[in-house]
Amino acid sequence: DKTQNRSRERKLEANAVLTSQQIMSYLQGQDRDVVVIRKNKTKPKTAHEKNRALASGAISVEKKYGGGTNRNSGGVNARKIEEEDSDFKHRKIPVEFKKALMKARQMKKMSQKELAQKCQLQASIIQQYENGKAVPNGQIISKLSRALGVSLPKIPKKKKVKDDS
Repeated sequence: DKTQNRSRERKLEANAVLTSQQIMSYLQGQDRDVVVIRKNKTKPKTAHEKNRALASGAISVEKKYGGGTNRNSGGVNARKIEEEDSDFKHRKIPVEFKKALMKARQMKKMSQKELAQKCQLQASIIQQYENGKAVPNGQIISKLSRALGVSLPKIPKKKKVKDDS
């Protein structure tokens, strides 16, 4: 089947002028039906048209739960979210860690880019750690301390708050 199509294509390329019979044989098996897409009836615009459509059953109206009100319709879950008082901040790099990392890198006379290449990281990650903007990652910190040959200060873990439920 594929070889026949290829041979037809070669023949068609060789003959610049095609007869209608050749075109029909080439297009054999392809869907050539005309498809017409029409938009459904328009929506009623005026109040009178809407009332008439409702009466005839052309449209139906469903009342939504709490629709059109300014009440707390979210229920129990929305209330729980509103009453939540936990601190949602991520851990940050402490100042001691930033200074120790910078000092160790400068003692080895390495640039941020060189340290990043040695740890197989991007230079921007080293920059974020030294600026204190990165979220601490234990694997990255261990890579950095191995590459620099020093033990960097530990980053304290976030304290968990016990739930009173």
